Amino acid sequence: MKTFLSIITIAFFIIVLPLFVFAQPAVIITPSSGAPADEITIEGKGFQPDEEVDIIITLDEGEKVALGTVKADVIKTDANGAFSVKSGIPINAKPGTYKVDVIGNKGTQLDLKIEVKAKDKK
Repeated sequence: MKTFLSIITIAFFIIVLPLFVFAQPAVIITPSSGAPADEITIEGKGFQPDEEVDIIITLDEGEKVALGTVKADVIKTDANGAFSVKSGIPINAKPGTYKVDVIGNKGTQLDLKIEVKAKDKK
């Protein structure tokens, strides 16, 4: 019996524990740069299942603008903790690098950057 418990304990540490320790949230914005009004795709994984997610870009003067909510009132992860939404770069964003905060209602949180380029003059 003692051997069986030892095997179960070792199996837990080898198989199950890494899933919790190494399942870090990650978000990718594609493309990672663009001009105002350009479409971007925001994809996340490693969040909690069915977690509601806010994606907020902070522009100049501290103005906060929600991303990814054009066609959905709420961004929610799937059963695997993943999501994918399309958004536009805010039309009032000036060229520069901006912080994007991704905040889940179950405690997942991270930030990343996006570069806004000057709008092409046609």
